[in-house]
Amino acid sequence: MSYTKNQHVISRWILRNFRSDDTATLDRDKKRVWTHTVYHDPDKGNVLRDIPLPIASVGMKKDCFTLSDGETGCKFDIEDELSVYEKKTSDLFNSLVKEHDFEKLLEVEGHDYPLEMLLNYAVIQVVLGLHNPQNKSEYTHEILEYFTSLLLRDFEIIRTQVDNPRPEIAALMQGDLYKKMKRVVNSSSPKRDICNTLLVLFMIAECEGLPSLINFLPTIRNTLFRGIYVEAIYHTGYEFDATGPRPVFTIGPNIMCLDSEKGLLDLPLSHNLAIHFSIGKHEYYNSSLDIFSADPSKLSCKKSKNINVYKVSHDYIDNITSTINAINISQSNTIYTPHCLKDVEDYLALQANNEAFYRTPEAPELVIT
Repeated sequence: MSYTKNQHVISRWILRNFRSDDTATLDRDKKRVWTHTVYHDPDKGNVLRDIPLPIASVGMKKDCFTLSDGETGCKFDIEDELSVYEKKTSDLFNSLVKEHDFEKLLEVEGHDYPLEMLLNYAVIQVVLGLHNPQNKSEYTHEILEYFTSLLLRDFEIIRTQVDNPRPEIAALMQGDLYKKMKRVVNSSSPKRDICNTLLVLFMIAECEGLPSLINFLPTIRNTLFRGIYVEAIYHTGYEFDATGPRPVFTIGPNIMCLDSEKGLLDLPLSHNLAIHFSIGKHEYYNSSLDIFSADPSKLSCKKSKNINVYKVSHDYIDNITSTINAINISQSNTIYTPHCLKDVEDYLALQANNEAFYRTPEAPELVIT
């Protein structure tokens, strides 16, 4: 095939981090997620529906980023370029989710350090999420129009610069990524489709520290996340392969949960792990990290003077997962989760029958420092 007919605007690897419990042991191509969507019914009010969907069908849009070659008329896309970016990002996520190598989040020197990679991913996923048919956020169309307006306005200038880069950056614009950019800007497809595709390619280039002509990704990242600080890393107390009644994190089409008014950002990485940031509240970035888990024995991070591990109750973790669920629902009416509604009910029933286990300790207890 010369192009990918169905483009996934949510990476399948991140969805597998939230796989349904009943498919946890299946091959990755057979895994599902429970998709919970809130509908408003005039008579019943808010109605929550849960549907098990194959991961291969989630966040999929037909012919997204598919263009026609300006010379041959053949269809092509940017699947290869997205795949290279996603592989690099998934490697970082795996080191955090499966190896608990949290200390790397303290590395903030140079370019493309782990924290920057996480924030780049958050921004890129917001842009990709605007193309997600399951994203019910308000004003998705208007936001996408705003993002591409600069490209549309200056399209002829951008095309000239891509085709004939300035001498000082010409040597940096010789790779496969820029060959694809040239093919995109000279496509015979509608200009708006070209600009939507070009925006993603520019962000991928910016992830690599390469010139992109518009500097979109660093501008958005630094505007949204200036003064970012890791307030906490939350671990449910259950292993990545765990199934059954337990607290779980969820994600929405945007992946990140941003509250700009309160200066807070939550980034769920998997069903058992999430990072909680504050924005603009600290003068300096972290010199240490605080990790909260309902069962610290399930963590494999090495003992370090820069890592503080606290044991917390399931009730403590429940409050965190509930907050993230609420933000996800409010942003898009949709969440992806390992649990169906019956699983949630079973977990709540366990709590009611054994409050001493699920509600202790009453306050976080430092166990590793």
